[in-house]
Parts: sequence; structure tokens; C-alpha cells
Amino acid sequence: MTAQLMIHKELVADIREFSALRSECDSIFQTNKRLPEVVFRQPIDSLYAFAYDYIKMKDSATFLSDVAREFGDRVVNYMTVSPDPVEHYFKKCGFYGVASFDALTLSDNYWKVMTRDGNVDSFLFRGGDVGVMWGSSLKWGMFCDRISWELCLMACQSPVKQSIMSPIKVMDSMELRSYELSLYRNRPQVAEEFSLALAKNYPALR
Repeated sequence: MTAQLMIHKELVADIREFSALRSECDSIFQTNKRLPEVVFRQPIDSLYAFAYDYIKMKDSATFLSDVAREFGDRVVNYMTVSPDPVEHYFKKCGFYGVASFDALTLSDNYWKVMTRDGNVDSFLFRGGDVGVMWGSSLKWGMFCDRISWELCLMACQSPVKQSIMSPIKVMDSMELRSYELSLYRNRPQVAEEFSLALAKNYPALR
């Protein structure tokens, strides 16, 4: 057992637990797809787009705890899509690219686990180019793309209370276009094409 597994029980090293969580993940996401494609399997009632930087903030743990409480989640999970949770994480680190948080202690442990105590090769940084989050209720999911678009897309089966979402700068399609143009200043056509495709595939953003 690695030192980090001894410190962070949220990191998943058991094959049975990993397989069960991967099945949950696959019931919500199409992990073989990337934004601006449709990455969610389930019907979407409410959709929220915001900058990836929000989930890197320590305050994001409070936000996720509030979302979990809203949907009645006992557990909130994170899984890497890229790099691969098996080939990269299990074979190199001794645990899968998955963290499973008790919703009651998520606010205390999120930052330490997701950054692996400051490791640059962690879920929130280089070790999590693309990842997903979801609650055990299976009523919401978040697709997080750090490497290409610096964007999180959160889909829910019902609206989230405004009081929960208010700390997050949620973008509509026009704001999202401006955001991507700011990232791709030297390649505006890339941002334009992405924004158009995203608006087409996710009409709830309009």
C-alpha cells in the first residue's frame, strides 16, 4: 500500500470498488467522447457551464457538498478520463484514477485528495486532463475538461437552488463564447467552432 493510500482512504485501489464505480460512471457519461460532443447519457433538465478553475478552488468543496445535499448523495465520486485511470494511475501509482468521497466529510478532504497534497501529477492538475464527477444518486454529473477548453459542464435531472449556484459564475452561450475566445486569442476560429458546436449539442445553454 502506498503512503498516499494510507493517508487518503478516498483513493480507490480495490478492483471491485473500481469496477462498480466505473459502471456508475458509464451510466451517466460517454467517456469515449469529448466536448463539444454530447458526453451525457441521461436526459438533462438543467445545464450549467463554468470555468474549470472553479473546481480547483478550495471553496469548491463547499459547493460540491451543497450539491450532494441537494440531491441526497451519500457519496461524491471523481474519475479521470484522461489520463486513463488504469494504465496511468493503477499501474504507476498503485491506485485507480478514482476518488470516492463521503458527502459528510467531502468539504474537509476534497482539496487534500484532489491535489494529492500538492503533487503536480494530481487529479486537479496535470494528472487530470479530462475527468468526471457525479453523486451516488446518479441525478447529476459534471464533465471537466482542463486540457483543451478549461471548462466544466454540469448536467442535472432537476434545477439546483440559486443559493447553491450563486458562488459559481455560470455562463450562457454568449459568455462561454467570450470565455473561449479569451483562451484562444491566437486561434479565434477554434473557439468559434467549439462554441457553435457546443450550443448546437446543448441547447439548454442558449
